Amino acid sequence: MATKREDIVDAAALLIKQQGVHAASISGIIAASGASAGSIYHHFANKNEIVLEVARTRLAEPLRAAVLAPVEGPLAPAQIFGLIVGAVRAGAVEPPMIVQLWAGSYVDPELRTILHTQFEDARVAMYGHIERWLVGQGVADAAGRVDAIARVTLGQAMGFLAQSTLDPGFDLDAYVVEATRVLDAVARA
Repeated sequence: MATKREDIVDAAALLIKQQGVHAASISGIIAASGASAGSIYHHFANKNEIVLEVARTRLAEPLRAAVLAPVEGPLAPAQIFGLIVGAVRAGAVEPPMIVQLWAGSYVDPELRTILHTQFEDARVAMYGHIERWLVGQGVADAAGRVDAIARVTLGQAMGFLAQSTLDPGFDLDAYVVEATRVLDAVARA
């Protein structure tokens, strides 16, 4: 049985996914969750804390778990991309939620900072995997290239998330195949 706090987070997540961060007002969350204002303020100081909890539980934790999963040896950029896609396919991450949180962070610097902070350990782990993989592949200047290659990897994942949300004809399988080819080619060049 879900707790009232979880009901509030679930309601806010649904509002954010369907209508955006701006629509997740306290009054909207009250209506969607069935919680009273007192109950909401018992669990959260304000709307931003609720949005942070949604970002943490629906986005950061599942993606962090995918990227920080214990593995043998370093991960290639294409493998990291595959882990992110796997988290989406398993239902751990919902692309519309991510797109709405990104959009909200564009106009809300505090949310942008929160999202950046939530992903810092996953980013560091990803960079470490990629740098070790590049060194293992004999790539010259691995340390100098890791930032750009990691950003290209994230760009492919972000493109996957955005297109799977916005394009009803999106061919997920074909995208994954081609993105993997691009990532392998870029990393080895």
